Amino acid sequence: VFTDDDPSDTGDFYEIEVNTASDFTGTVMWDSTKTSITSITNGARSSDISYAGTALTTDGTTYYWRMKFWDNNNGESTWSTTQQFTMSGPPNAPTSLEAEGATNPTDVTDLTPEFTAIHTDPNGDSTSNYEIEVDTANTFDGTRMWDTGQTAITVAHNARSADISYNGTALSLDGTTYYWRIRFWDTDSKVSDWSSTAQFTMLDNNVPNAPSSLYAEGST
Repeated sequence: VFTDDDPSDTGDFYEIEVNTASDFTGTVMWDSTKTSITSITNGARSSDISYAGTALTTDGTTYYWRMKFWDNNNGESTWSTTQQFTMSGPPNAPTSLEAEGATNPTDVTDLTPEFTAIHTDPNGDSTSNYEIEVDTANTFDGTRMWDTGQTAITVAHNARSADISYNGTALSLDGTTYYWRIRFWDTDSKVSDWSSTAQFTMLDNNVPNAPSSLYAEGST
């Protein structure tokens, strides 16, 4: 908004600076220099001014900007207060992973266990998709039991996902430990890093072997 103590003055020029630092001592992304603009009536908002500096990317970076006006008598204002804007960035890696409602559970009896995790996003975006991998190795280079691929889901920022039921290679009650991880895409199609690795262990339902090496009084 342009204002001037002289009611008849109009805003005829502007300058905008965009910088990586709030004190404008960082990288100069854009300095429009003194640039003409369609005259702004005293007390009115300027028309939109499109950014025309160094290319921005959707990487979550915050930039700082300020602006000043010249009136039709070439009087120059001081700088405005500093404002900022943050580019859209990827979600944070999912946290608080649970299988069957627990962290790293053992003695799992459900052959289609459910998985959940918490989603957070620096921009407050919700999710659009997820991917889960389940593997026999904690390095995820063993036998791949399940890879959901990119699958639709909606999870609000700072919320836990709904249960996601296992739908991979059949599991057995054999005491095997499996490792899993998850990642989310946000509504801007940005993908998070993989979560930390979690695990779950199936119940060992095999009967024991018959006893052997029987002793009575310490001997056979």
